[in-house]
This record gives sequence, C-alpha cells and structure tokens, in this order.
Amino acid sequence: MRKFKQMFGLGENPEEAVDQPTLENIVLPDQQRDNLERDIMILEDEYGEKAKRLHQEAEEQVQGAAEDSVKDLHVIQMGMCPRCGEHLNEHLFATICIACGWNTFEVPQHGPVRVHLRENNVPIEGEHCYVLTTGDVFIIRNDVVIAKVPKDAVSWIEYIWVEAEIAQRYRQVTDRMKIACAWCNGSADPEKDGFSLVQAAFGCSQERYVFCSTACYEAFRKMYPSRVHRNCYETKCSECNLCAKRYDDETDGIRMIAKDFLKIKNLKK
Repeated sequence: MRKFKQMFGLGENPEEAVDQPTLENIVLPDQQRDNLERDIMILEDEYGEKAKRLHQEAEEQVQGAAEDSVKDLHVIQMGMCPRCGEHLNEHLFATICIACGWNTFEVPQHGPVRVHLRENNVPIEGEHCYVLTTGDVFIIRNDVVIAKVPKDAVSWIEYIWVEAEIAQRYRQVTDRMKIACAWCNGSADPEKDGFSLVQAAFGCSQERYVFCSTACYEAFRKMYPSRVHRNCYETKCSECNLCAKRYDDETDGIRMIAKDFLKIKNLKK
C-alpha cells in the first residue's frame, strides 16, 4: 500500500504528501483523500499493476491536454479562433470570436463580482464566480463556495473593475514589453512622438511592423515600397481582401502589440 500512496502523492498523513514528487502542491479535501486511498487499496488487492497503469494514463492525458493548449495558443497568436478558424477580435484582457462565440477574458483579481438574479433585485456578491458548462454559477468568497445559482435564476454577471487595478495591469504589461523597431532594431516607446505601427503584406500573409520614429518608418517605406495593387501603407485593412489577414483595423495600437507580446512570452515558457 505504501508504494501506491507514494505513486499518487499520498503519505500516511497529510503532511507526508507535501514531500511527494507528483501531487506535492495539491491539498485534497479529507473526503476526497479518503476516497482515493480506498480506491488505491482496492486496486492493490485485486489488480496489482493496474494502479500503475492508471497513473501512466493520467500522465499521458495531462500531456495531451498541454499539447492541445499550446496548439491553441499558436492559433490564437496568428489571430484566428481555435474553435472555428475565423478572425478574432482581440483586446488586452479579452479575446472574442464573433463567428462562433468562443472567448477568453480576464476578471478583476481582487473582485468583487455581483451575480444579478431574475426574480430578486438584490445581487449576490463574492470575490469570484465560475460559470459551469451547465450554466449554473458558483460564487466564491474567502475561498469557499457561498452559493450555487441555477442557470435559470441568473440574469447577468457584473465584474467590478476599479480604475486603480486597470491602470496597474496596463503598467505591468507595458513595463514588461520591449518593442523593437522594425528598421533600426532599437527600442520603440509607444509614448514617444513618431511611434508608428503599420500592417503590410509583402507576401500572402499580413504582418505588423512597429517603428520608433517617423524617420525609421519613412526609411522602411522607401526600402520596401508597397505593391501598386496592394498599397498597404495607404489602404485600410477592412477595405482590402488581397492577403491572408491576421489583424484588422480595430486591433491597431498599443493594446494589440501588448497582446502579441504576452502570447509570445507565454509560448516560450
């Protein structure tokens, strides 16, 4: 029994589990721990090596999920929806596909969140909430579930953002960014005069270029003139269908540059 407990990160007492290499960072509730120990005892008594095989299958499942996640990140980094392949509408803290409804977004780290009910004017407030696949909503306060609201009872969910947290997150993103000029390879500061951003397709795919000054931008344009029938420097992307688009006009500016930067950083980790 000891070797199976070690395999699943369980010791003779909860403190021993911290030293195990597999589940050392997970604290199981007492009921789940008791159920797991009982199941392992059954597998040891009746099947022997089956517990080891199940553990290996679990590791393979986790690895497969990680591979799928990285693949989805690559698709998103290219500006496309990982579900339907359509173009994404991207913002610094939200990515949304209008075509199929796929989305991912961030919520305030420090709350609060308010769940408004259909038949009650008083919302339920917590620090976080989770919308289940069934549509039901778990409301969390002090790390415990204080309410499970049925889907039919939920009217809408309100996330309370304070200006201080928005400003703090924005600063964190810009402080981490090191944007290189596409011409001189120097640092491009979005807050300085002359900072430029252009989307151009010299091949079949649209690319984004950033410049630290007007001089670098004009030098780039002189060295790489746009095709006559595809004048990317003067034409809005929304009015042109001559390349495979990765971005649209709505994603111009510092927010999208930050989004690109963060995705690339995440993929390298």
